[in-house]
Amino acid sequence: MISWSARRRGVMGAALASGSLCLSWQSGATAQNAAFGPELWPLSPAPAPAPSQGSLTTRDKPSTDTNQSSLTRTDHWRVGALAGVGFPRPLAVEGIVKLERVLALGLEYSALPQISVSDVQVSAWAIAGSARVFPFRGPFFVGLRAGRQHVNAQASVSGYGYTVPVALGVDTTFLNPQLGLLWTWEPGFSIGIDAGLQIPLTSSTSSQLNATPPSSAQQYVAPAQDRIESVAGRIGQTVLPAIDLLRIGVLF
Repeated sequence: MISWSARRRGVMGAALASGSLCLSWQSGATAQNAAFGPELWPLSPAPAPAPSQGSLTTRDKPSTDTNQSSLTRTDHWRVGALAGVGFPRPLAVEGIVKLERVLALGLEYSALPQISVSDVQVSAWAIAGSARVFPFRGPFFVGLRAGRQHVNAQASVSGYGYTVPVALGVDTTFLNPQLGLLWTWEPGFSIGIDAGLQIPLTSSTSSQLNATPPSSAQQYVAPAQDRIESVAGRIGQTVLPAIDLLRIGVLF
């Protein structure tokens, strides 16, 4: 029979052999895993999310709205009319064309309704062309007006029971350099003011007696003619300030 001690040694030896076999198998498996294990690839970063339509990054992009650009005026040209009050002819109306915000060309009719000066009835009218240059493309302009003015002066001479009408006409070609301001707001409302000088270049006069006075009334006719010539000459044959106190109109 096998003794108890011998049996115990056999069991312990089998246990040790079994433990050694397990350790050797585990180390081999670990080495194999290290040599043949799958390689891990680094993950690429996820793309950044697209900015939403209302985010701040979209505000720096050029606007694609065409409505605003379609409403912007190029101001290559404007056409319209101006009416004004001033001196020496209080009433004026002018057709005007403005080009590229730099040059304005106009045609003007102005009139002085009949007034009384030293018992002389005086009226006047004029037709003139004008050119205005806007050097800064703003309201300030340098202008020149040139035209023809007609002044009519008349009075009645009474003496010895006779009344004789005396009339005098003065036609003058003039130049009117001017400085002024002309503002225009959308949709075309315009307002302006300017000042300058009316300088006569040439003039001609024509007098008329509507009836032949008797010799006894001749002494009254000559002073009346002198008075008429003086009044008409001050309006038609002297340098006068030319002021447009107000110009108002539209330029489309």
